[in-house]
Amino acid sequence: MSEVRIEILAELPRQRLARELFDVVWPGDEGTQITPNLLQAMVHNGAYLSGAFIDEKCVGAAFAFPSKGSDDHLHLHSHMAGVLDTYRDRNIGYALKVHQREWAIAHGYDLITWTFDPLVSRNANLNITKLGVEVPFYHRDFYGQMPDAVNAGDASDRVMAYWHLNSTRAKNALAGEECAISNAPFLLAEINGEPVEQEVPRDAKEVRVALPTNITDLRSQNMELARNWRQHVRGALEPRMASGWKITGFTQDRCYVLEEKNAHS
Repeated sequence: MSEVRIEILAELPRQRLARELFDVVWPGDEGTQITPNLLQAMVHNGAYLSGAFIDEKCVGAAFAFPSKGSDDHLHLHSHMAGVLDTYRDRNIGYALKVHQREWAIAHGYDLITWTFDPLVSRNANLNITKLGVEVPFYHRDFYGQMPDAVNAGDASDRVMAYWHLNSTRAKNALAGEECAISNAPFLLAEINGEPVEQEVPRDAKEVRVALPTNITDLRSQNMELARNWRQHVRGALEPRMASGWKITGFTQDRCYVLEEKNAHS
């Protein structure tokens, strides 16, 4: 396979490649994911837009814009990053994020944030294990009802990733740190494909929350079970994260490692 090349898409014809890719990754009945004039305006005024190319074919793209948090700290918010289905599992998403990190550092940023669906194990592993993000917040139905084919029919719950670009955690992950290993009790287990709540000791400082094998496939095959997973994962994560627990790891068998605030202090 030819080598993947990442480049900034500054000109309108190149921006169109990213826009068309986003529309393929998130197809829907409401037209394009982002209009050409808005994309051009944002890129012209400091937003980040990159494409991943194999030969001359755009197979992935990422879009981010400057933002401020509640503490007024200027950071980059990554709104969209996608790879064509036929090019998944080739580390293209990882290459896009590494390029985004390098661009952000060169432009004076030390933090990138983004949301991701907590049910998508592939993204959880990329973000937590390979990139070293922190995941401190859970947002119920963050985007409301989403019309695209990937998310339609399900609540748009999201967790917020915080990628502190120069942190030891991020640097260790980028150097190839392995998946988390945890023997913590299950707060939510997967048994025969079903989510099953478990009793955990009251003094437990760390718990595990299991995910389904592939929530995207499950939505198309059994939406009722997919929604059941949504409710159970929400019930496991939302109240604890609201009280200060954080997702600190992701295991090889698709489990979040959730730690109580100051568990290691």
